[in-house]
Amino acid sequence: MLGIVWYGRGMFERPAASYEVGSAADGRRAQQKLFELAGKLASGRRDQKRVSVTISDRELNAFLARHVSDELPFADGAVRFLGNGVVEVAGRLPLRAVLGGSFSPVARALPEGWARQPVWLRLRGPLRLEAGSGRSDRRRFRLEVDALWIGNCRLPAFVAGLLPEGLVSRATRWPVSESVDSVVVEPGRLIVTSR
Repeated sequence: MLGIVWYGRGMFERPAASYEVGSAADGRRAQQKLFELAGKLASGRRDQKRVSVTISDRELNAFLARHVSDELPFADGAVRFLGNGVVEVAGRLPLRAVLGGSFSPVARALPEGWARQPVWLRLRGPLRLEAGSGRSDRRRFRLEVDALWIGNCRLPAFVAGLLPEGLVSRATRWPVSESVDSVVVEPGRLIVTSR
């Protein structure tokens, strides 16, 4: 029992990993780069050359914090580009959300104060570009989770499959345009190329 309490205590601690959130200028620079990519995609002209956009994790985190934070599945959401195709996504959310929301018997059994307690969730794995399998399916970036932490507690990667589907899909899948051709993750930056 003492081991469970000791291990569980780490769930509420902030992870040791650091995420650099850039300045407002970094956020505007990321926004401009995304507009540049979107402008090429919206024009649909085949005579235009390929467009590659490089976004640093500092720029993307500034953009996320200042422009789309309300649409993220996490509070204080952040991204880190580790290189070799690997991305790390992290943020805070109430313990109730991790356990399956108010419909979960485990979440309902917790005292209200514990259920509202924020925990840090960190997901890490390779980022892939997936093609839609049908007409209604869109291309998307997908994070294939191979490492998971809740707070400072590392858990087996299969636990990500036990988390609520809505939470996991919003944190690990991002729709992209059909014109996105490739994605490369290098240390500190993401390179997206459109055709």
